[in-house]
Amino acid sequence: MRQKIYRLKLWKKKPIAVCSILGLLILLALTVRCAMPCREYSYEGNMTFQTGVQESRTVYSEIALNPGIYIVELQYSTDTDLGSFCRVQDGTVMTEGQRSNAEALYSGLDKTESTLWLFERTKQLNVVVDYNGEGSLTTGNLVIRQTRGLWIMLMALCVFVWCVTCLLLTFRYYNQEYIVPKEKKQVMFWLMVITFLASLPYLCGYNITGADLTYHLQRIEGVRDGLLGGQFPVRIEPRWAYGQGYANAIFYCNAFLYLPAILRLLGFTICTSYNVYCILLNLFTAWISYYCFARMCGKDTTGLICSALYTLSIFRIYKLLITSAVGEGTAFSFLPLVFYGLFRIFTEDSGDKKYKTAWIPLMLGFAGLIQSHVLTCEITAVVTLVYCLFYIRKVFSKNTFLELFKGALGAILLSLWFLVPFLDYYLTQDVHIKHVSARTIQERGLYPAHQAFHFWTDGNNASIPGSGMQYSHPQGIGLVLLIGLAIFLLVWFSGGFRKNKTKTLQFARFTSLTGILLLCMSQQSFPWDRIQALNSVTAALVSSLQFPNRFLGWATVCMVFLFGYCLGHFENRDHRVYLGLTAAMILDVATSSIYLLDHVNSNQDYYEIYSYEGMGFGYISGAEYLIQGTDESELTFSRAKTGQGVSMDNYTKKYLSVGFDCINESEEDSFVELPLLLYKGYRAVDAASSRRMQIFAGDNQNLCVSIPSGYSGRIQVDFVSPVYWRVAEMISLAAIVFVIFQFRRYRRVLCRR
Repeated sequence: MRQKIYRLKLWKKKPIAVCSILGLLILLALTVRCAMPCREYSYEGNMTFQTGVQESRTVYSEIALNPGIYIVELQYSTDTDLGSFCRVQDGTVMTEGQRSNAEALYSGLDKTESTLWLFERTKQLNVVVDYNGEGSLTTGNLVIRQTRGLWIMLMALCVFVWCVTCLLLTFRYYNQEYIVPKEKKQVMFWLMVITFLASLPYLCGYNITGADLTYHLQRIEGVRDGLLGGQFPVRIEPRWAYGQGYANAIFYCNAFLYLPAILRLLGFTICTSYNVYCILLNLFTAWISYYCFARMCGKDTTGLICSALYTLSIFRIYKLLITSAVGEGTAFSFLPLVFYGLFRIFTEDSGDKKYKTAWIPLMLGFAGLIQSHVLTCEITAVVTLVYCLFYIRKVFSKNTFLELFKGALGAILLSLWFLVPFLDYYLTQDVHIKHVSARTIQERGLYPAHQAFHFWTDGNNASIPGSGMQYSHPQGIGLVLLIGLAIFLLVWFSGGFRKNKTKTLQFARFTSLTGILLLCMSQQSFPWDRIQALNSVTAALVSSLQFPNRFLGWATVCMVFLFGYCLGHFENRDHRVYLGLTAAMILDVATSSIYLLDHVNSNQDYYEIYSYEGMGFGYISGAEYLIQGTDESELTFSRAKTGQGVSMDNYTKKYLSVGFDCINESEEDSFVELPLLLYKGYRAVDAASSRRMQIFAGDNQNLCVSIPSGYSGRIQVDFVSPVYWRVAEMISLAAIVFVIFQFRRYRRVLCRR
């Protein structure tokens, strides 16, 4: 393929040359603009608000600014948290011409640091403070600092448009020279249609609300701040937990959130970055599900139908849109890969040459699951074990065992950069997640009617026993997949498969039983409470699941495969049934999936969040990754505290890096307590001698530096990844290189059926 494109001599094609020259000129102009110094606007003044009187006061008005991205710093002094808000407003610019969120004021801070996107010149910009009347509040000077963000963002857009244009032109010339088959063009078209339909709610310029939306937006912001703070990979999100640092990335891998985080670094809002990620996620899911199901079912048309059923499945819409569980939604993209890997390992001839590539989809699928959602990976491991037990004889044959071993080992090596810190913290740190085994899940199970419900609304209550089906969220696999299961079982038990003795049929039969078991495990009637009460291990495992509906992800994969198998079975035997199933799929997508997407988009609330200040800094979901004993209600922005006899000066804090001069004039050792949660990895050193200083946990698990009697000097505190974490990262990097080499080696085998 690459050699064919080279033969086209694309650089000699006039449209591509013109497009490239124009793009370079625009990039050059933007580069020159980026090189120009950024301006800073300073305004002096102060206002004191009267205690007990609620009011909104314009503290600075009629500010003139050119288009750009700015940092707004308003000095203030208050003795309360979340009692006042600072916002920027301008009613004279065009719609969406000015974007910013109000920022809360905290007693532990002395200035705001909100981001302003301005896409039109203005002379009427106002800085407004909303005061609720509680505590004291005095505002001071205002500084507005221009950044290069707008021009960097435009450069990124220019590169994107240039790449898309060149890609389309390349396809055009390639098609003229070599004639791309009509079938491949149709596949590309329908995959784009599926992606477009699934992405409709992300094309509106806002974020649809979901229970976990702000949590995942904070994960993206955490990766961005970690990169700005010098971490790579990001381990501790610096500004989370009110600037005290939260170890979310240690336990919940952020590998796939680096893309939206990079978009944030390029100047885009968090809303845009999140929506772009979800659109690309839909594209990846549509393509990977088509790839897997087309190869399992043996036909492109069947692969497209299965891709539509999976990408637009009710449960996936529920997870990605209604709960905004983007981590679990990302994991769903990799389930078909694992399923395809199991299909190849257990149905293909182990003596065939191409069998040596069966481990690759299994490895990629498990690596993706580990690095997107650990709970889904645990469920997948159980499902894989069930298949291995069914095919136990084949598992212990040399070639099959080798493929399974290579898949598992490859996934572990690719994920070692995450697994080593994860296991290190889980085994050595007393985090809260190790103390939640008392949480029960059976009452959160579903009714049987959930699985067959068709005309869903968005719902507003996940507590099924409290309100029944009336207000239930759309949790189920959908009616059409149950129809596919029923047809498969009917043909099976009526003897319709008697003449079919293939290994694929055996796999499909076991898949139908596995799918039914998974559906049962999502029900209220499944004895989760009894299983949880067996011992401490089952208690922890069951409690960590949180919701029985998590099994519906794998149930959807199984049912989509069975639907595709039925299509293949009837295509050459009974064309009427084949057409009926195809019509049922189209009707299902139109009246259930697209209906639900439209209903959610029209009726569910939405947020316009542009940066961290739009959602706050304190939401940490269930606080699972706090050190046990930390009082979440006491977390807030705060200043450093000194022990008896210690004086401190020149205090600086930037992300997770803290520096200060201090003197201990007492005759006993004392301390300095910093606004950082004490996780493993922090290091305090004397700046002059690089001598390590002792650290320990203070009030509410804050980091305390021990200051010896008579000490005088500057101390620097930073988060430093242990050496063995770095070794694990190097191993994962080497594994990535090896996998790329292996993929190039076997690409012809992988690309053909």
